[in-house]
Amino acid sequence: MTLNNTLYPIFEGRNVNLYLRQWNALLFETLDMQFSLLKSQGSGNDFFLIDIRHYNGAVTDAMKKQLAIHLCNRNSDFGADGILYVDNSTVGDGKMVIFNADGSEAEMCGNGIRIVARYVSELLEKPQVIIENKTGIPYPLNLVENFYPELTAFELTFPKANFDSGSFLIQNNSTELINGLIPELSSTIKFTALSLPNPHIVAFVDDIAEEELRTLGEKANSSPRILPHGVNVNFGKIISDNSIYVATYERGVGLTYSCGTGMFATTLSAVNSGHVKKGEWITLFNKGGYTKCLVNNDLSGRMIGNASYIYSADINFDFENNNIISSTNNRDYNHETGAYEKLLAHVNELS
Repeated sequence: MTLNNTLYPIFEGRNVNLYLRQWNALLFETLDMQFSLLKSQGSGNDFFLIDIRHYNGAVTDAMKKQLAIHLCNRNSDFGADGILYVDNSTVGDGKMVIFNADGSEAEMCGNGIRIVARYVSELLEKPQVIIENKTGIPYPLNLVENFYPELTAFELTFPKANFDSGSFLIQNNSTELINGLIPELSSTIKFTALSLPNPHIVAFVDDIAEEELRTLGEKANSSPRILPHGVNVNFGKIISDNSIYVATYERGVGLTYSCGTGMFATTLSAVNSGHVKKGEWITLFNKGGYTKCLVNNDLSGRMIGNASYIYSADINFDFENNNIISSTNNRDYNHETGAYEKLLAHVNELS
């Protein structure tokens, strides 16, 4: 819609379309809106995917946050780790905007971006796509055959990792932490800090105790003096020279079945400490299944993992009263769910 500034002098010298979008959003926030949900998971990390490209900017960040807090509530009929919003991109085939269960926005999600890649890939009918993240980084992804029988999987290419932790970890006279202590968190556990670009700290332990990880994760994300923006906390247990078990306390989520960037961060830290080698595929087991990661000589890398659908539904959401008015057109992806249950049984046999 285009307005003539001569006929409508109130808009003279102003961005008319911007004003229309803002006014449209204000109107929508007092009404209900329909959204198509696609419940999905990557390595057990579950999300709702919502394509917002046809709303022309009417879905504001405040609305994205409100939807995430409401839909991701595990005590409701829905529940998830976050929402993947698919938006337009100027550098790729689509853009991933992710809001966590607590309403915070994340820079990157290694499991979620595979799901977005599958969704966009199937719409465009091409096996290779580029998905942009919040910070504008374009990530190449491609469809992979034979990850596990009857499961759709994608390979994600990571740019070079950044071990300069000065942007998220405040230390005395240092912007790097490699296998060192963070005294405010623990006097015995040593961490490596890096960003992908979301912040991570990684520790290798003999045995993974979830309650200890939860306690450390909660402390790390409530210590603004040293971690002003919070952090993802990962425990890795070395199984062999080509396999690691990983557990993650995810910023904005809590203990999760898996974290994609957490698994790659753990692989990078394992290479750095000599547990595994560059240029070799490493299997990363977790509570939700597994992925495979490879670290290149320049500390860039690749990850392969599933991108599975669970169900889809259309909802009408009332933003003014913060509730779901209706849910229709439900469809279950039982075949994909069954195939993933077989993968989990296979993982349990190996562990």
